[in-house]
Amino acid sequence: MERQFEYGGYLVVASAVPNAAGGFAGQMRIADAFGEPAGPTYEAIAGDAPTQEAAVALAEATAMRAIDAGEVR
Repeated sequence: MERQFEYGGYLVVASAVPNAAGGFAGQMRIADAFGEPAGPTYEAIAGDAPTQEAAVALAEATAMRAIDAGEVR
């Protein structure tokens, strides 16, 4: 499961990655949304969740916090 959205001038891709032990990890990839060179600017695992929907929501929230905090360059 994957969702894309624009936030704060960045393109965010939040996805759920299955864990070997069960559940899902929320993964986020953030890139410049204004036509800068392709490729993620920032990529990280946001944490673990029991369902795909929860993992994506966790990744979305973590991405927005990282952008707001100025961690993304």
